[in-house]
Amino acid sequence: MRLNQLSVTNFRCYSQKTFNFHPQFNLIVGQNASGKTAVLDAASVAIASWLIGFKKTKDKKNLEKTDSTLTYVEREGEAQFIEAWPVAISAAGSVNNNDISWERSKESPTGNTRYGNAGELTSLARQCDQQLSEEIPLPLISYYGTMRLWQDPRAVKPKINFSKSDKPSRLDGYKHSVDPRIASKELVAWFAKQEWQAFQLGQEPMMLTVVRNAVLNCIENASYLRFDPKRGELLLTFKDGKRQPFNMLSDGQRCVLALVADIAQKAAILNPHFGEQVLELTEGVVLIDELDLHLHPRWQRHIIEDLRITFPKIQFICTTHSPFLIQSLRSNEELIMLDGLAPAQLANKTLSDIAVGVMDVNSPDTSSRYAEMKGVATEYLKTLDEAKSAPEDKLQQFKDRLAESIAPYDDNPAFQAFLEMQRVVQLGE
Repeated sequence: MRLNQLSVTNFRCYSQKTFNFHPQFNLIVGQNASGKTAVLDAASVAIASWLIGFKKTKDKKNLEKTDSTLTYVEREGEAQFIEAWPVAISAAGSVNNNDISWERSKESPTGNTRYGNAGELTSLARQCDQQLSEEIPLPLISYYGTMRLWQDPRAVKPKINFSKSDKPSRLDGYKHSVDPRIASKELVAWFAKQEWQAFQLGQEPMMLTVVRNAVLNCIENASYLRFDPKRGELLLTFKDGKRQPFNMLSDGQRCVLALVADIAQKAAILNPHFGEQVLELTEGVVLIDELDLHLHPRWQRHIIEDLRITFPKIQFICTTHSPFLIQSLRSNEELIMLDGLAPAQLANKTLSDIAVGVMDVNSPDTSSRYAEMKGVATEYLKTLDEAKSAPEDKLQQFKDRLAESIAPYDDNPAFQAFLEMQRVVQLGE
């Protein structure tokens, strides 16, 4: 599956908006409240339409009453919010080399989410549903929100079933696929079962090898990942020999480990017939809100390339506030600006260029407080020049204005002392 275009009507902060996506990587940039997460939520509804065609998938995603655009009005002195209906999400893309378009809509607050205009997509899904026993490719879809690691979709710890007769369905790869939270407990249980099977068979299952290698490719200096039965959690070993249980890893390491392992696990379950090449051959769409979450700038500079290399046929649509991620894009076509226009070229752009030209940050080379103090000092000296020619009866007013202007900077006595010395020289005590 690939999304080429997404159009929304009366959805969240958008009354009408169309987004065009790059087939490989997309980075959505905008200020807070500009609608970055809303784009991902709309995209998740669009890609979740694929699941409607499968009989045994329960992880469907519908439009909600709260998705409607709100308009603030005052009527007869009373404030009101007016909902805009209908809400609609239209998409165009491809699935298994078939170019298609589809739409989901909700006509009213109490109406159901319609999918009558998604017939072509659901028909393709039904065909796949009837051929699951054959070696047909299934596209991967997944959504990861900002609380992906801290809110598990399952409230209880899943039981680990070691029975050989327990044959997983390929459709298990769609479980929690459009839930923005990672089912980390189920991921741990999956690792445990895979390693138990490795012990029984005397060799490691292909799926376990694939998922483990995906994680090691994306975490710096990691050398091995396994399930620790004593602690009941994953254990990561680094190249210097140090071992850290999942719970003791940094937030950044945990986020990347869980995210990459979840994507790789889904791919391996959906397309086991691809064997060791499952990550290289599996196509799909992955949505990630704030890809830079908890990551050090050094890691931010290569996380996009790590994902590209590990999942070369996955289309990523991500949001970010990080200039380091923007700098690591291969072309300006991969950048989606929600406020302003993307520059013609991103190659060789400095962080300062990106901060000013892309993220609209003034004077990025200095702190905002430094720039503020510089402005205050400039105005102080201008006022001082005016005071020199002021009549005697107005002089005290100028002195009071000067004292008030530097009063907020009592944490920097050198700054205050320098300007006060200038005042004494010009105006006296």
